[in-house]
Amino acid sequence: MSKNFVEMVISAPFILVKGFLMGLIEGSGETPLYFFSKRTGIRTETLGSAFKEWLGFENIVHLCLEEKFSKKLSEGIKHTYEKLGMEVKSVKQIESAGFDFKAHFFKKDEADAFQAYLDALPKGVYLDGFKEDEYLDKDHDGEAGAYAPSHAYEYSASGRVVGDFAGVVEVFLKYKDDILVETDPVELNFAAS
Repeated sequence: MSKNFVEMVISAPFILVKGFLMGLIEGSGETPLYFFSKRTGIRTETLGSAFKEWLGFENIVHLCLEEKFSKKLSEGIKHTYEKLGMEVKSVKQIESAGFDFKAHFFKKDEADAFQAYLDALPKGVYLDGFKEDEYLDKDHDGEAGAYAPSHAYEYSASGRVVGDFAGVVEVFLKYKDDILVETDPVELNFAAS
């Protein structure tokens, strides 16, 4: 059974929220799964609110956290409000997540590894609108690699990874820094209130 996650929006500087969360985790002896949205690559807000935060007008932290542990964090923040000034602005149940991707490989073994990973996505995660194309020029006698003027082998794929929040983030983090796989930020789908 997959774990339930929430997005908590907390009014406080990032370093204070992170330190408080680390202390609470250490003190509780639990090991909840959590992701700070901006650090992970999870889309959080509109352009206007992002601009305000960037200018320093707002200290807002978006944290995706296991629902079970979020209750402890909310209580801890309430109990320390007078001393720390942190405040939970909202808590939303995450129903699912997704992100778009485009991949382009020039070596068959790299493309095969990518395809194998997509064939064994985490439980509750699937591909939507998936398209792939493979090209092999048997008569090619030039260089190989991503920066060669022409390629004997090319594989491209695109689509959307959707489903269970934790599984989608796992896939996103695997390819987020891969120069051959372009990923859009993770988008959250919230449960109806």
